[in-house]
Amino acid sequence: TAAGELRKLNPDASITIISEEEQPLYSRVLLPHYVKEKISREKVFMKTFAWYDENDIDYMTGIRATKIDVENKFVETSDAREIPYDKLLITTGGDVNLLDDDKRGLSYFYTIADADHVVELIKEVKSLPEEERNVAVYGGGFIALEYINFFVHHGLSTSVIMRSNGFWSKLISSESSAILEERCEMSNVNLYKNIKDYTLRGDRGIESIVLENGTVVPAHILGIGIGIHADNALFEDAGIEIKRGVVTNAFLETNKRDIFAAGDIVEQYDVNTERYIRHGNWMNALMQGRAVAHTMSGDRKKMNLVSSYATNLLGLEIVFVGDVDRSAADEVVQFSLSDEGAIELFQREQKTVGAILIGDVSQRTAITNAIKEKKNYGDNT
Repeated sequence: TAAGELRKLNPDASITIISEEEQPLYSRVLLPHYVKEKISREKVFMKTFAWYDENDIDYMTGIRATKIDVENKFVETSDAREIPYDKLLITTGGDVNLLDDDKRGLSYFYTIADADHVVELIKEVKSLPEEERNVAVYGGGFIALEYINFFVHHGLSTSVIMRSNGFWSKLISSESSAILEERCEMSNVNLYKNIKDYTLRGDRGIESIVLENGTVVPAHILGIGIGIHADNALFEDAGIEIKRGVVTNAFLETNKRDIFAAGDIVEQYDVNTERYIRHGNWMNALMQGRAVAHTMSGDRKKMNLVSSYATNLLGLEIVFVGDVDRSAADEVVQFSLSDEGAIELFQREQKTVGAILIGDVSQRTAITNAIKEKKNYGDNT
């Protein structure tokens, strides 16, 4: 997004993208739809290689940046090249947290190659007798929900193993988590909570998972959804400020001259919630890409977006809006609680800074506006 915007703003600029991936731009948001066979693999891609050529963007695929020389202004790459820059934008996102195990049937869900792999695994399991079509998920966050959704969609007997005591245990209340658990039970999804250790069984591949309490969970696939982490070593070596992510101001400028950052890697000063925060979602990354392109071109533009992310669990809508860090909130107010829905408002200094909506998400826009206007949404309810 930043490269495309830069080309519009600077017809004569030299633009280079260094990417470890081998593919042109594709939508990670669409990957679950591909796995569920709702769209073709081709529909996932948002750009073609021809687009990069047509926009005169040098797209270096399968290459890692190995060093940033801040003084001499170049990036050293894994193929031993030194790429000079006048302006440098860091958009490296995060790396998936991996297990120590490496057994056939283990699945991660981050890249299109991961999606291809799980499509293959699901086909294999669906070819088994019905009573043997067992799969499992390890985790309780966004990616875990995606696994649950497409496993159930394909008619597979699904179990969920969580290290914590419920979905998003650090984000949502136990009451809200109970609503999600009820939705799982309605679809015959088995839940195993507070599991700190397990053993994978099987010779050629996973056949079962033995939990620390001795419970045997039959499964031929184990989908892993235990979060991501940032690989910050490259940036630390360059003297770029790091906290939970690469620290930037509201203009997405780092502490190093002519170096900027955008996307999931960034801990940005958020003008709406008035603190440094790290948002990890597609819309935020897209809008940051557009904003930072203007700043890199000399037209400094603040990033001003109330970040939000929508997902669902087996048809139950879930929306996160703004700053939903419980540790940074003065108070979390829960209301409109029912058997099928809840709203949690995150308050700081008597203003709404974030919200989690489950089930009925009709208040999403109104809450977003309250955050923008630095008001207490609870005063209107």
